[in-house]
Amino acid sequence: RIIVFPMKRVNRVCLSLLALLTVLQLSSANLDYNLYISVGILSVPVGESSLTETSSLYNGNECVRTQMTLSTGRYADMFFSLRDTMISYNTIDGESLFYQKSTNENNRHDVETAHFSKDLNRYSVYLQARSYNGTILGSATESSQKRIFDMLSMLKYTRSLSSKGIVPGYTVTLPMVNGTMVVEQFIVYEGKKRIKADDGNVYDCLILSIRDKKYGEERETLKAYVTSDDSHLPIQLNIKLGVGYIKALYRE
Repeated sequence: RIIVFPMKRVNRVCLSLLALLTVLQLSSANLDYNLYISVGILSVPVGESSLTETSSLYNGNECVRTQMTLSTGRYADMFFSLRDTMISYNTIDGESLFYQKSTNENNRHDVETAHFSKDLNRYSVYLQARSYNGTILGSATESSQKRIFDMLSMLKYTRSLSSKGIVPGYTVTLPMVNGTMVVEQFIVYEGKKRIKADDGNVYDCLILSIRDKKYGEERETLKAYVTSDDSHLPIQLNIKLGVGYIKALYRE
């Protein structure tokens, strides 16, 4: 039986939010996940995701470089081919310096970039979207007295938050770049659950609901299950679809 889903939305949500939560485990240089389409009790493998984090230099200064890739497997490629990459450069304390998302899906090939700067206590970001042939699809400059995050630096910040003493409903709100805009992202704590991963182990996890606002209404885009220890390793991610969800399950 073949199930067809709106893969364009799958890519937007899966790549950005999976990357956002995978980077929580800073102590690991590499993280790998299996991807599944899940509807009810049916779960079909569709691809894999991986993340690598290394020390690097940006404009001559020491920083952290994070790279996230997402790809469909050969069977899923018959219906939708996806080979996407996200790259983020951040200061040692997690401030964004540069962010790039390269989208390569079927006939869509484009790149989004964000260049961050700081002048005294004011933060700015120059955002641009362009096609692979260099055509500018859109650009904007945003500034704020609040620190502006990219998808990966946002989760590095979240990792620094203590889970001790919090109760269901606890919420963190952060401004984050999204294409040529800056949007508010909400991370809501919902309790605890035990999850079995693809590495064969069972983990005690915190449940995090990732939400944003569209047309003025708050909506959940992802449910994340992260270990309750200080590492907050993401074990399972459920990326919401119109029907069912994509499940990313920790492999190693």
